[in-house]
Order: sequence, then structure tokens, then C-alpha cells
Amino acid sequence: MKMKFLGKVVVGLGVLLGVGGVALASGTDAEAAQLYRAYNPNTGEHLYTANASEIPFVVKAGWRNEGYAWEAPSKGAPVYRMFNPNNGGDHHYTLNASERDHLKKVGWRYEGISWQSGGSTPVYRLYNPNAKSGTHHFTTLASEKNHLVKVGWRYEGVAFYSGKDQPTTPPKPTEPSKPTEPTIVSGWVGNTGKVFATYEEANQYGRAECLKEGSQYSRWVNITIVYSDGSKKYSVSLYEE
Repeated sequence: MKMKFLGKVVVGLGVLLGVGGVALASGTDAEAAQLYRAYNPNTGEHLYTANASEIPFVVKAGWRNEGYAWEAPSKGAPVYRMFNPNNGGDHHYTLNASERDHLKKVGWRYEGISWQSGGSTPVYRLYNPNAKSGTHHFTTLASEKNHLVKVGWRYEGVAFYSGKDQPTTPPKPTEPSKPTEPTIVSGWVGNTGKVFATYEEANQYGRAECLKEGSQYSRWVNITIVYSDGSKKYSVSLYEE
């Protein structure tokens, strides 16, 4: 397998596209919806949407289509969608009207009701204290939740529920955690979720993963992360040919 090292990235590339202003479901009674998931490798953000036409739109701007996320029922509690135009751009999703209103007060844009919460399958919410963009992640997979916790994310509980035409009483939303560590001012945590103390360690990890027998990866990027206290750490993103 041909292997390429793309060099180090010193600062974040910024948001490729702020996905706002699209048609969103409204009210608490709508069509049951299959939700889709896309990933922005430059900011670390995941986008979740019931609007299938939104996915090819963001893919053209450099996002990766990650397929289906989960299914939302036709009736249930409304899930609000918010957008932060600062810090590279970031979307957030919440059942909590108080959280929605607070985010509006501090500069987030309210983009409407995205889908309904209901069903028997929990959707877990996680928080990355080291990120400025893509700070929250949502998944129905316990294995993904557990992996993210191992690499430094904070589990914030069940955000909402999924399942076709099975509305349930929504859980009491958890309040978002407040970071106790320095925040990232440039750079980002790569798609490996790994953060290293030195550039050499990050570079060695990327090379080893690409050289590993049977590895699907052929190239890597070392990312320099600068924190608000002036300290630096390093991360790695791996890519296929």
C-alpha cells in the first residue's frame, strides 16, 4: 500500500460551510423520519438531519456522508436545532427549551425543530472539553459512546430517544458540562480521537497505523493544537487512499 504523509496542520481550517437556512420539520406531529449523519473533517463537527437533500449539499463542501443515524417517530417531543456561527461553526440539538433559549442569548442561531424524540432506543449525548467546534456528539451506539469516553469525551446522559412511531415520555435533559480544562484556540482533535504530548509521538502513531499490516489507511495528518493557556498538544487524522 502506498503511504503518504501530508504534513502537519498548525491551525484549524475553519468551517467549510455553515449549514443554516434549510427547511426543517416544525411542530410535534410530522412524518416519521430517517435521520442522516455527516462529518466535517476540518472542524470535527457531526451534522444530523432529516433532510436528505442536505447531505449531498454538504458533501460537495467537503463533508463526509456517514449514512443513517437513527429513525425519528412521527409524534413525540420536539428536538431543537441550534447553530453557532463562531469558532468554525457548530450545530447542537436539544430537547431542553431552557438550553435553547440560553444559547440564543449567547449568540447561537435557532434553526427550528429538526425531528421528534420518541421510541425505546436511547440517543446518547457526549461532550468534548477540548474542542471549540463539534463539541457535542450524539449516537445510539453504546460501543461508540464507550470509545469516546475512553479517549476523553464526557458522557452527558440520554439526549433523546429514537424509534418509528413509538413516542415516549422524554427524559429530563442533562445540563451541558462546563469545561474545567483550557479550551482549544487553534487546531482540533483528529478523527482518531488521540491527543499526544509531543509532535514526534503523534507522527509515530500516524506512521504506525498506516504501516500496520492490513491497515485501511495510507496517509495521515499531524495536527498542532494550541490551548487557551498557551500549551500545545498534537493529534492525528488518518485517511484512506
